Amino acid sequence: MKGLLLLAALIAALAASGCAKKDHQAEAAVLKSAIEAKGAQFSDAFARRDVAAIGALYAADAEALPPGLAPVRGRLAIQDMWKGLLSMPVGRMQFTTLEVDGNGATAWESGRYTLMATNGSTMDQGKYIVIWKHGPDGWQLYRDMWSSDTPQGTPSPTTAHP
Repeated sequence: MKGLLLLAALIAALAASGCAKKDHQAEAAVLKSAIEAKGAQFSDAFARRDVAAIGALYAADAEALPPGLAPVRGRLAIQDMWKGLLSMPVGRMQFTTLEVDGNGATAWESGRYTLMATNGSTMDQGKYIVIWKHGPDGWQLYRDMWSSDTPQGTPSPTTAHP
């Protein structure tokens, strides 16, 4: 009898873990859809050169970690950073979300980006990782880090240090 109870408990635990896994997969799919919608909003605002709309996608205490620059802290400073980039002949930014996971308060996303010039040519491609924070305004970018796939130039022999 004791063995049957143990077996029943084991079966119930396995069934519950399978359900929990399916529930998490469903939640992750909904989360991915919500995050991709925010990425589409970013792309749209970028194409329209609307730095205020881009800034609204960031939390007030957000931090951007652009390549080759010091961290940029706060929504207004991040808006200024994007304003500088949008002063160049950039046309649009395209995102491809690869992975998303999280819980009700925070989420993380990894993906790929393509930066297109106003003439339609590809200016840059790379990868990114974002930490999202959920608050009264929904999902907002909390930490935003990206890097180009373009190899960094190697120093010439005349500028190399011994």
